[in-house]
Amino acid sequence: MIVEYILLGVLLVCALIIVLTVTFQKSNEGLSGTISGGSETYYGKDKSVQTGKKLFKITLVAALVFALAVLAVYVLQSDYSNVSNTWSDLTKFSSIFK
Repeated sequence: MIVEYILLGVLLVCALIIVLTVTFQKSNEGLSGTISGGSETYYGKDKSVQTGKKLFKITLVAALVFALAVLAVYVLQSDYSNVSNTWSDLTKFSSIFK
């Protein structure tokens, strides 16, 4: 039970890291240049390339950890074969109030 909460926390953190690192990566086309100010960066040209490589590596690691956590959650999940029975019980219960 606690392992599932830890894995869900890992999924949430990885998802946030992926969104942020992809957002901060420099794109060669599209509107990101307009939004972020184009080629004008706080870092120099060389530091911008190094920063892009670091962001790419962070994105790759976060994506791999995310994929592994999803697989772990899938393996550890409960058996949901009785969900249809629960759903039919809920629909019977809701018909009482109609």
